[in-house]
Amino acid sequence: MLRLKLDELMHEKRTNANKLAELTGIRYPTVRDMELNKSKAWSPDNLNKIMAALGIEDVSELIEYVKDEDSNN
Repeated sequence: MLRLKLDELMHEKRTNANKLAELTGIRYPTVRDMELNKSKAWSPDNLNKIMAALGIEDVSELIEYVKDEDSNN
């Protein structure tokens, strides 16, 4: 499954969900859900805004693949 590394990035960049919401114009509850990996869908527009706000140039810094524990593969 794909997972956002937003919590680690925000810690690294010394910011929080409230500040990121202000910087990006994304609603706080949406940012918080993304931070906690509760959001099942991420809009490309929101991902672009987050990458720009955090100074990220490579999407792999924001998203990672984690093998699903329930998967038999």
